[in-house]
Amino acid sequence: MSPELLLLAVLFSLTILALGWEAWHRRRGRRAHTCPHCGNRLKSVEPGRRRCDTCNLYFRRIE
Repeated sequence: MSPELLLLAVLFSLTILALGWEAWHRRRGRRAHTCPHCGNRLKSVEPGRRRCDTCNLYFRRIE
């Protein structure tokens, strides 16, 4: 296999990997509520309320 072909294959696979990572990250962000201050996931503590463990702040239900 020539070095040019190998380089092309590596660059192509990295591009596919980057596109998959971006799609996964967008999907995860849409489903998981995050803290506007630190970006960590919010935990559900009671109906309609969520809490950030890092900031120790409570948030109302995000709709």
